[in-house]
Amino acid sequence: MAGEIFISYRRADQAWAKRLHELLRAEGVEAWYDAHVGAGEDWRTATARALEESKIFVLLFSQNAAQSSDIAKELAAAVLEKKLIVPIRLENIAPKGAFLYELASRNWINAYDDTDAKLSEVAKALAQLVQTGARDENLLPFDHSGGEGGRKPSRKPVFVGMAAVAFIAMAATAAWLLWPAAHWMVAGSRPFIATLALEGEPAFSPDGKMLAYVAGPNLGSGKIYVRNLAGGDAIKITNDAYNDASPSWSSDGARIAYIGLGLVEGEPCHLMIATVPAGEAREVGRCRRAAFSTVAWQPGANVLYYIDQKEGGAYGVVRLDLDSGTRSDIAAASLGSLSISPDGKFLAYSVVETQWKTHLRIRDLTRGTDKNLCDTRGTASLAWSNSFAWSADSRTLLATSSKGIGSEIIACPLDGTPPYSIYAAATGISQLSAGAGGLLAIQSHSIRKNLARASPTPIAQPDIIDAAAGVTASPTFTPDGMLAFTSDRSGSNAIWILKPGGTPTQLFDAGFAGLGRQIFSPDGSLLAVAISKPDSTTIKILTPAGASVASFDVSNLGYGLPTWTPDSKALIVWDGGTHRAVRVEIANPAHRTPAAPPDWQGVSMYRDATYAVRLDKPGIWRIDHGIRLLSAKYPVHWAPTVTFRNDEVLIPDFMAADGPRILAQPLAGGPDRVIAYAPGAEGLHYTSRIAVNLKTGEIIYVASVQSDTNIDLLTLAQH
Repeated sequence: MAGEIFISYRRADQAWAKRLHELLRAEGVEAWYDAHVGAGEDWRTATARALEESKIFVLLFSQNAAQSSDIAKELAAAVLEKKLIVPIRLENIAPKGAFLYELASRNWINAYDDTDAKLSEVAKALAQLVQTGARDENLLPFDHSGGEGGRKPSRKPVFVGMAAVAFIAMAATAAWLLWPAAHWMVAGSRPFIATLALEGEPAFSPDGKMLAYVAGPNLGSGKIYVRNLAGGDAIKITNDAYNDASPSWSSDGARIAYIGLGLVEGEPCHLMIATVPAGEAREVGRCRRAAFSTVAWQPGANVLYYIDQKEGGAYGVVRLDLDSGTRSDIAAASLGSLSISPDGKFLAYSVVETQWKTHLRIRDLTRGTDKNLCDTRGTASLAWSNSFAWSADSRTLLATSSKGIGSEIIACPLDGTPPYSIYAAATGISQLSAGAGGLLAIQSHSIRKNLARASPTPIAQPDIIDAAAGVTASPTFTPDGMLAFTSDRSGSNAIWILKPGGTPTQLFDAGFAGLGRQIFSPDGSLLAVAISKPDSTTIKILTPAGASVASFDVSNLGYGLPTWTPDSKALIVWDGGTHRAVRVEIANPAHRTPAAPPDWQGVSMYRDATYAVRLDKPGIWRIDHGIRLLSAKYPVHWAPTVTFRNDEVLIPDFMAADGPRILAQPLAGGPDRVIAYAPGAEGLHYTSRIAVNLKTGEIIYVASVQSDTNIDLLTLAQH
């Protein structure tokens, strides 16, 4: 139920929000606060509707509220909609940051001495405003700031006037020095390209009149197109044998550099340049080892920067001089976006600390120095990836970041002032590009993923076993056929349980915290769940009934981890300090011992053997009693845990020419064979785990039911 009064507060102050609501109802006035969000109702939609319908915005301000970006956004929206703003201080603190900007010129109601009495006074005044329809702020009990009264007139008015002039000058100077820098904000948005194909990776031309982008019917068939922002049809400029990605314009707007991705697993990527609009393409280089990369063309120079992989799996930024062909390694970096400021002075790249935390770093291309600018949060399901782009004035790096459910765009000023949020959406946002006139192109995601049953024969559509909204991922079975999985279907990240013949029920609600991989112990008595934290990952051990057994932190989740030991008494997790998998005893999590030599990932103890994968090459190996390659077909960078079925290991082959399928490789050696088909499966390494129901023999996977990407245009303004 919405009302004429919207109460904005932090959850820690809910008791006072409830009290003010009660006082207003006693006065015959209906107000809204988030306790009115109904079961199953999207809280974002409910909040936006209530804010829009209200006329008076009441802010309960405290230290907790001052740390909330959501409250700051609600306040900014209320100011933009010209609502009556009533700030009430529950604690004697001064506003800072965005709150200082919005509230510096407003009167306050101080309610930190006798809060209940003051709120009662406020409720009566607010009721009078609502019932009379007046907008007279003098009816409210503001604590106006004023000078001392009762002073005698000065005998020296000339000196008083001079002092006043000096004071005004000093105040003006102080205001100029202390006034918050202008912040970017989104003033409008509109769809630009939305078809049945997948469109993304937008890149504005230097003059801002055209947009290059990637489009194709599926993830493995992208081509580069350009389109005039003023209208007209798209022009296809690449027609090579690769899956094209990451367009980047030359300064004269006559050429586009891009990455040609090979169609064979592990094939190093191609560095390509195409002319615009003729579309003549040529190869200017090859990646040393990286199968995927991104590229950025430095403004004012004939130089490309791209991501490549070294021996051992480490990634870094490489500089390619197109005139001389000279290549040089620039900085260690993670696989992800690259963006060069429009003035050509700074290169932005990313370094992933954990699955959930990424450092955005910038390199001064003149001085050759690097520094951290800000951090972003990874997406819970990794159904889309974070990215960044420079504002047109080269003073701010704009970046996408997860909100736990959905995404936001944050602004990271180059001068080092704190980052701030400028836009949020319940869907995924990635691949930003900023252009002239305050335009920002974004790749938006509309995604639905469900659990499906793999078929022993080819089928056209996935056999869905649990239709639900949002993203379902990471299935795992107990020996008796009970299924657990992660899902955001209810508006938060949660673990769900599906018993044979039953319906899904929620086991554990993580709220907006990211849920990574989770896996049952071999005996089915325990469930290991990975929960994101800003600087680490918590491994929580639950029973199938939801009781907590143990909990411990790891620096990084690693690839293909956690896994269980065969006796169900210990977990194998990744130790970032020693760069190796370690064994953690559930009864004593502090006791950790090496489980494999350094750099082996996805370590799995199955029956009497140990298996693992690597990051520098595709394949799966048996690593105890020597090292033996089982299959070279196991995908590189495949992050879900390794899946075994009886005497075989299952190998995802989701890029097969005849559609996604699953191979079985005998552990004793010999040729593999196709055992199942998995329509809708995608090679998204964090969400596409294969699980086997040992009771029925069924193979369950994650199928993409709806996966569309489009390009929208946002209009930015400084406020």
